[in-house]
Amino acid sequence: MVKALTLWAPHGVLIPFRWKEVETRDWYTAYRGPLAIHVAKIFTPEHAAECARMATITSRICVGDPLRHAWQASIQPMLGCVVATCTLAACLPTSFAVESAKKLKPPFTPELSWEVEWEMGNYAAGRWAWILRDVKPFYQPVPARGHQKLWEWEL
Repeated sequence: MVKALTLWAPHGVLIPFRWKEVETRDWYTAYRGPLAIHVAKIFTPEHAAECARMATITSRICVGDPLRHAWQASIQPMLGCVVATCTLAACLPTSFAVESAKKLKPPFTPELSWEVEWEMGNYAAGRWAWILRDVKPFYQPVPARGHQKLWEWEL
């Protein structure tokens, strides 16, 4: 068994492609360790609008990198599936995330920059930045039923 977290598309789909290394939540967890990333099965017009917003961000950042843009075509097959594992390394207040991440061992800086993470997450006051390390995408998404908060997923 491993702890799992369900995210709405597109956010859950962006993690295996390493577009997103920080997940923002409105709740804190003391848990640290292995974490499975699950993409919710429901996909609404609001989620489609968020996908369009994310596509604008990603196309601006990695011009001419077709592999990084493959996430857009991967949304449908990933719905309702566990798509990656990672390590939840820290859970930091969003207001201090950048400064606190520099103090982690080893220090953490998102591959694509904090500016990109700020565009892709909700860093409002009172929220938490979950630092994800060692993301390992699944080549074949694994169907699973998601749940709210952290839940147990059997590999």
